Amino acid sequence: MTDNSNSPRLPSIYCVSHCYNAPLPDDREAKLTVLSLNTTADSLTPVQQIALPKGTLMPISQVINKEGTKLFTTAGQHGVLCYELKPEDQGRVIDTPIQLNVTRESLPTPYGVMPVDLTLDVSETKLFTCNFLAGSISELSLTSDGQLRRAPRECALAHPGIPEKVRSLGPSSAAKELGLPEGFPEEGSHPHGVACHPDGKWVVFCDLGTSNLTVFSLPLGAAFDSSEPDFVLRAHVAPDNNRHYLAGTRLIRFSPNGQFLFSVNELDHTISSYRFDAAQGTLIPCGPPCMTVPQDWLDGIPPRPYMYNAQPNYNAGLAVSPDGRHVYTSARGHDSVAGFLIQADGTLVPTIQQRVGSGGRTPWSITFINNDYLLVANQNADDPTARQPGGQHADPERLAPAGREPGNLTVFQRDSATGALRPSGAIWEAPHILSTQTARHSKR
Repeated sequence: MTDNSNSPRLPSIYCVSHCYNAPLPDDREAKLTVLSLNTTADSLTPVQQIALPKGTLMPISQVINKEGTKLFTTAGQHGVLCYELKPEDQGRVIDTPIQLNVTRESLPTPYGVMPVDLTLDVSETKLFTCNFLAGSISELSLTSDGQLRRAPRECALAHPGIPEKVRSLGPSSAAKELGLPEGFPEEGSHPHGVACHPDGKWVVFCDLGTSNLTVFSLPLGAAFDSSEPDFVLRAHVAPDNNRHYLAGTRLIRFSPNGQFLFSVNELDHTISSYRFDAAQGTLIPCGPPCMTVPQDWLDGIPPRPYMYNAQPNYNAGLAVSPDGRHVYTSARGHDSVAGFLIQADGTLVPTIQQRVGSGGRTPWSITFINNDYLLVANQNADDPTARQPGGQHADPERLAPAGREPGNLTVFQRDSATGALRPSGAIWEAPHILSTQTARHSKR
């Protein structure tokens, strides 16, 4: 992006969800923030900040329509919230959301059924959600003003049972304290990612609990209600030295031309690539999965019993560059962003840079503004006082004390030829940032 002094600045506008990522609700508000990135990409300016409805937890995914007039965000027990945006006024939010239930019957948990990923179809008349705690996926039929046209359609996904490898290890101490079931998250179906094919004829879901990739043809027929997908492929088995049995498919995204589908895998620290047959709706792996963090780093860190499944790292974000040349993932624990070149046959090769520090701690969402700039949402950020041995707030895990847990949104500039990332200098701090989404500012 270059600054043309002869014309008004045309900043990209994006929305940011941030809230405390606690296992149980507390008194901190979840918020939605609109920010402006200036044309030199060296500063972020808050435009507006609103509080999400009381009790909103885990707003970890957002989608904005093509016109930049509607924002849909997951909202825990509130299902999905639909906000109206004003692209002519720097993307400001009208603070009266429409609440969209994603299932006919919610679960009596602080998070409800916990929708965790969502996407619009090509026509933007259907919204698909992954309901993590309910073990189901939903289709929401929308009116032009963002209301539900009818009750949501829901499909419950099957689960074969806890793998013996996972059962034999048992839950971590943190899992016991939180009351999580034995073998969580592989004890049940936990859909976590959804992507619509660019031609509008297919929708794919991934399941963190079963590591299945499930394909349905569009428009959805009776097969969706009867849980009979057009195609199912189970992702790879995790290596023997991994605590978990399967990959833990977390998020999926298509390449811009729809030729390939990529999966970031939470439980075995990898990324996978698949060739998608748009005529048949089938997936074929493009080579073996690629590690996103160094294996020697993983081997050198003992299990962390206070983590919900005792691992040092959990992959999270996934973003494909708009030009289709590179794909990136974020690693919560290693606190890095890994980059891969997408070869002509769909196989992935690490960029020369391989990975770069995320600019903070526990990076969740990563999102492209355009070919040149990538946003990284760090749930936490390093607290210098927490890193001083013997200091008042010293903590070997770099955790800041309560009330001093800054997170940040960091902007990286991408070299389109090599895929290398470098901080642009633009950074914005707020506690526990979980997700971002971009929209274009069209006012001239």
